[in-house]
Amino acid sequence: MASSDISGQGAQPAHPLGVALMDDDHARLEELIGQAPVAADADLPALHEAIVRELEAHFSREEDLMRAHDFPGLHCHMAQHRFLVEEARRPAAGESSALRHYIAVHIAQLVESHVLTLDSITAAFIRGEFSSANFDNLRLPVEPARP
Repeated sequence: MASSDISGQGAQPAHPLGVALMDDDHARLEELIGQAPVAADADLPALHEAIVRELEAHFSREEDLMRAHDFPGLHCHMAQHRFLVEEARRPAAGESSALRHYIAVHIAQLVESHVLTLDSITAAFIRGEFSSANFDNLRLPVEPARP
């Protein structure tokens, strides 16, 4: 494990995992999502798009980190990333209050539950608390060939 993988710098997210990249990105996402309750109505669409872009960038960085550590749950984790981006990208119908609620409640809860489940397990693996043997009973799909 590279020493740069372990947290110790930067803003701390609500649920620190002890892996710098994850903690730094999660703090940034929380800051963006936290703007929804106070953002001007006219700023909500741009904030929503910024959150989706940051999720996509974070997931790309996190997937690279998982590959670098040969994380055995990569395919499961990536599937949830795809689902979360699809959910986050879905437009909220109606007035600004609907988009504000969608960001501040729905997206926030999806991200938090992801951090507390798959990200927690991933971080424990990266920190050396789990080995590949802990994942032997998982039935993960074979990664499809890239075009």
